[in-house]
Amino acid sequence: MASLGWLSLAGACYLRLPLFRAIWLGYWLLIVALWAWVFLWTFLTVMTYLSRKAYARATGALLVAVIVGALLSVPKWENAFIDSLFLLQRDRFDALATAYRNGEPLPVPWWMSLLSIDGRVGAQEHALYLPVYEDWRAETGVGIAYVPLPLDADDWIVTAAGDMGRPTRSFGNGWWWVE
Repeated sequence: MASLGWLSLAGACYLRLPLFRAIWLGYWLLIVALWAWVFLWTFLTVMTYLSRKAYARATGALLVAVIVGALLSVPKWENAFIDSLFLLQRDRFDALATAYRNGEPLPVPWWMSLLSIDGRVGAQEHALYLPVYEDWRAETGVGIAYVPLPLDADDWIVTAAGDMGRPTRSFGNGWWWVE
């Protein structure tokens, strides 16, 4: 049961972006419930081993739980999710970029709603922009942009109604993370 809890917690952390969008407050309640589940079952596992005088197994279970817990709290799960989805769907992103360069209608697949706030991609003057996050007042935003040519110092990408961003992290083939 402890292993099932750890796997569920890892899955919920990895899928943070789409889960947070889908259930917002429920996501945080889910994370708290999963951490409670993990602590309870790990504690029961260690106590069961200790009651059977299996000290090495109790120590091993506790050590594995501490290591896995530390590993789950370290990475930026949004980046891991976006990077892996980008790698798995690189050909779709490239098709989107090709349509943008040719001035054709943008073929936005259904799974793009896992990344985009509204499931749409917007063409701007210098880039094709996919909004990933915007705060509730639309003052700040981040997202993914296709920038076919290098931006000048005075070229910016509109990331929210009150925010402008610049590419900060490259995905390759002209795709960038914009903050």
